[in-house]
Amino acid sequence: MIEINLIPEELRNRVGKPVKTVANGSATKLSPQLLILCIPVIFVLLVITHSYFIFLGLTRTAQLKTLKAKWENSLLQRKSLEEFNAEYSFVSTDARDTEKLLLERVNWSEKLNKLSLSLPAGVWLEYISVSGKEFYLRGKAVSLDKAEVSLIRNYVDGIKNQPQFMKNFSFLEISSIKKSAIGAYEIADFSLTGAYK
Repeated sequence: MIEINLIPEELRNRVGKPVKTVANGSATKLSPQLLILCIPVIFVLLVITHSYFIFLGLTRTAQLKTLKAKWENSLLQRKSLEEFNAEYSFVSTDARDTEKLLLERVNWSEKLNKLSLSLPAGVWLEYISVSGKEFYLRGKAVSLDKAEVSLIRNYVDGIKNQPQFMKNFSFLEISSIKKSAIGAYEIADFSLTGAYK
């Protein structure tokens, strides 16, 4: 680019030297006073940062010392706990075995109560037997409407729908129903068989 200066000669001395600009138009030269002011500001920032890291290091060291003291104080308790565990480990295995047996046991008083409470009118029980893992029940049913079989089926279905009763059984089914007559009434003899899990 060619520049032509059209200012008269006597006025040319009054015009100062042009300032070089960068792409965004700001001056590239910094004044010496501004440079002198930047040095203390940078120094103060470095001192503050250094002080912060020193303070952070001291607090972490103090925390570490307190944690070490707590660890050393708990050493005696840990040793006594390890001795207790070693000495009484056989007791805990016996307790686990006992708890397992208690979970596996069958609560027959509860089951007999549910069998009794579920009985509809016209159905009664004669015999209950438990041998090993086998369960056997025998009973009778009578109905003026000649619906003995439906009474028996409703009774058995009501028992089967009780999860608390059936939780130990793998199955429970009607094994036989036989009808007989006493006087003018028909009586149905039934039996249930089941097995434990």
